[in-house]
Amino acid sequence: MFVAAGQPGNVKKIQASVATARKVFRIMRPLEALVPLITNLTFGNKPLAIEIISKLKPILMAIYFGADHIVWAQQAGILNNKELTDKAQKASLYGWFGGSLCTIVGEIYELAALCMKREGESEEEYRGRVAKARPEINKRLLVLIHALTQAALAAGLLELRPWKPRTVGFIGVVTSVMNCYMLFPSYPAPAVPKPSVKPPPKVA
Repeated sequence: MFVAAGQPGNVKKIQASVATARKVFRIMRPLEALVPLITNLTFGNKPLAIEIISKLKPILMAIYFGADHIVWAQQAGILNNKELTDKAQKASLYGWFGGSLCTIVGEIYELAALCMKREGESEEEYRGRVAKARPEINKRLLVLIHALTQAALAAGLLELRPWKPRTVGFIGVVTSVMNCYMLFPSYPAPAVPKPSVKPPPKVA
């Protein structure tokens, strides 16, 4: 989209062909998105609003993937109903937008819980806890930024913001790069050298 700037041409055709081809590998994603909801229907000890948002997110993502399959069926020639496809495309993007907003709210809550000083916690205990939780904080910050770019991309595709196609395409590139980075396996922890054990002295 960034290269094509939303204009018809060979690049636009390649983009559509690649998007259509990769949908086959996401055929089970609607069910996969619902797994967290199906496997855990009860509420935890978090605020009710956060618990509701955590249950709403899988539903919205299932709508995103499910409606996107209808769009794919139209592009692949399996379905021939433009009105249904247009509605499905909007439903898919709104589901993605809503799911991204749920992620944003959830991650902000988790980051606040990790970074805020707890009642009765000394300054030394607070610093030690935050230092210990630093890897999780960094990971959640990355997820938050990624969700923000996804929400912005969905808003641009839905034309909720008056952005040019090249601007929306640039946001899409940033989102894709971040997604690829998040899929990389984490580096293994450096091996701690074992202390050498000296053999016991020989008894004469």
